[in-house]
Amino acid sequence: MSLPTADLPQGSMLEEDSPEPTLIKVKRLSPSEDYKTEAWKNGLGETSEISIYPPEMDYKTEDFFWRFNLHKIYANCNFSVFPGYECTTIVLPDESKKSTLLLNHKGEEMSTNVKPLFPYSWNGAWPTSCRVSNGPITNLQFMYKKDLGTAQFYVEKIGQPISNESGETGQKLLLGSFALVYVVDGFVRITLDKNHLDGQSELLLPGETLYIERDEEASPTSIVIQAADSTGSVGGHELDATVIVMEISESKQNNTTVPSVDDTFGHTMEPLSGVSGVGAAPSQRREPRRKGSLVVYDDQPLINQLGSTSATTTSTTASVGGLGGITSEPMPIPGSMDVEVDILASNLQQSELASVDEGMRRDSIAMLRGKLDTSQVYEPPSFALLPQDTDVPPPVVRDRLVIEDFPINTISTAWIKMVKQGLSEWVRLPAIICRGSEDGMCESREQKKEINEKSVSISPVVGITAAVHGNELNGVPCIHRVVSEIDVKKLQGTVVAVPCVNMVGYLQFKREFADGRDLNRQFPGKEDGFASQVYCYQLMNKVISQFNFLIDLHTASFGRVNSYYVRADMNDSGSALLARLQQPQIVLHNSGQDGTLRSAASARGIKAITVEIGNPQLFQNRYVQWSYMGVMRILDNLGMFELNGGPEQQILLGPPNTVLCSKGFWIYTRTGGVLEVYPGVNTIISKGDVIARIKNIFGNVVDEYMAPCGGIVIGRSSNPVAMSGDRILHLGVIKRKGETLPKEAKENY
Repeated sequence: MSLPTADLPQGSMLEEDSPEPTLIKVKRLSPSEDYKTEAWKNGLGETSEISIYPPEMDYKTEDFFWRFNLHKIYANCNFSVFPGYECTTIVLPDESKKSTLLLNHKGEEMSTNVKPLFPYSWNGAWPTSCRVSNGPITNLQFMYKKDLGTAQFYVEKIGQPISNESGETGQKLLLGSFALVYVVDGFVRITLDKNHLDGQSELLLPGETLYIERDEEASPTSIVIQAADSTGSVGGHELDATVIVMEISESKQNNTTVPSVDDTFGHTMEPLSGVSGVGAAPSQRREPRRKGSLVVYDDQPLINQLGSTSATTTSTTASVGGLGGITSEPMPIPGSMDVEVDILASNLQQSELASVDEGMRRDSIAMLRGKLDTSQVYEPPSFALLPQDTDVPPPVVRDRLVIEDFPINTISTAWIKMVKQGLSEWVRLPAIICRGSEDGMCESREQKKEINEKSVSISPVVGITAAVHGNELNGVPCIHRVVSEIDVKKLQGTVVAVPCVNMVGYLQFKREFADGRDLNRQFPGKEDGFASQVYCYQLMNKVISQFNFLIDLHTASFGRVNSYYVRADMNDSGSALLARLQQPQIVLHNSGQDGTLRSAASARGIKAITVEIGNPQLFQNRYVQWSYMGVMRILDNLGMFELNGGPEQQILLGPPNTVLCSKGFWIYTRTGGVLEVYPGVNTIISKGDVIARIKNIFGNVVDEYMAPCGGIVIGRSSNPVAMSGDRILHLGVIKRKGETLPKEAKENY
């Protein structure tokens, strides 16, 4: 009996029920109105205090969290000592003269030449002197109390030339409690998270600072910095500017005593809500926040409870915590069935020692000690008992994919000639073409609603690609399973499956293409570029151009593990529908524009998603079955192939819910060593949770990492050997209730 998609169990998509705003205060600070300038008593310079926190503190007599100054130094001098503080100076460029600043600490023989626009930090307790040549020299100086927080500094050239690999500048996620943006030169327009300030933007002039104060317990704040002209217009190719971004985070430590803020700062202030630890950073600004709970996103149905299938599955409980309202959910385990143990083996469990007897039956189990663990008895998983042979014919060789070249109601295979390799032979791409009826209708249930039940007479082509990265293999058996399930006599439209895109990397067990580059950062490619660009160009024009829909199957790369998640532009209704039908553990909103196959396909009008299916260079049966069912749900929804709802399609229907993330980012190591990462994938963590430690080879802890905000673990490192700047954890920021998904959402991968 046919079972409509609407009646199949659906995973619920979740968001965070946390409407509180992130931003607390945003103010433009100008030198003439807001900077407090004071000449040094020794006549050797002057200081302009740009900002201090807590506000109105006297840095000479009172402790403070942080202070941001502009110095003008005329001659050699000694700096004041600030025990307990970290000091950072950034020399501002002056093209008119070749000034230099030499800093000497603790009377050492060697001095450091601080180059313009390179942040230089030292311990505020060190006696420090400076030598200036061709003065005066202008520099920014930032100080913060080390037991109250941390600070990070970024110097960015906005506009031309492009300063990073992704071709973007000035786009960041703010994670800390404070951010300061200082304009070195040029004019800049700064736009903050529109979910909180309706897309408010500020035009800053050279020498001005934007002060941003935010609730660090809330999700990250998006900030876009663009070069502008004096009127605030952006987009001119000749425009550029230089900015310095300072991001300050408050400390959070567990299981320690919180000193009174009176003792720390000399007057009454509110302690930071929800934060404990030595020197909890001061706050006058926030009431205790309600912890967000996960709620159903939009009108996603909850899981329907169907009748039991023919196979009885066991489950384990995956407990997630960190946000209120999250409870344990059963997670099905593939192939874990109630095992009937051999009678003789059961009898052996009754004795501490089972004798080994040559006369014993050959199929019995002899043990020297203990009891038989039933999990040791192998039983083939249910899906392995089903016929899964694709039963495809031998391949033909073609110069490009032309769907009309293959007969209808037939499954065909082909080698598509892509590029010539070093022996002047073709690198060929495998393709499986499942061509059904051409007079079919593409009538998805969602489309019917949108077009008032009027059908769209098209012959859709759904493309499924795998192994764009050569060692990401879970997509290969997923494709095999989809092809083996399709009866082309009942198929309307065409399914084209490419089980291996990166043939070179696949054969070498490597992620990259022949030239050592990542294919999935080179799309749409170039006809006359380097090798990987040429390959991407040929793939786009010879194969991908034939598709109306694209499902690109990936996994984590070497040294990392992934949850089962989908990356999609959730502002695009077509891509969002594909993502929901996949029913993954997590959906990560990502708009593209990043050189990926999905991004290039979307730019050509193809509805596309990326499905991340677990881990590299191995097959994970549960994830493979989940992704297979996701593809079949998509085909059913598009009106191309009807799910029959049989037992083979109900063995593993997918995870019990889907968490929607509005953004995601990787956390990286600050140093190298032996890396220990603690949260598992698809677990929810809270801000300040310990997520990783790095030890040296002797076992001493040299660095510790806390979650910068709450969220869900999308992926994580599995390689204990870490260099400075290696990945730790891929954190997804759960979408809040009422939050507008950003038009441009990217990641720092």
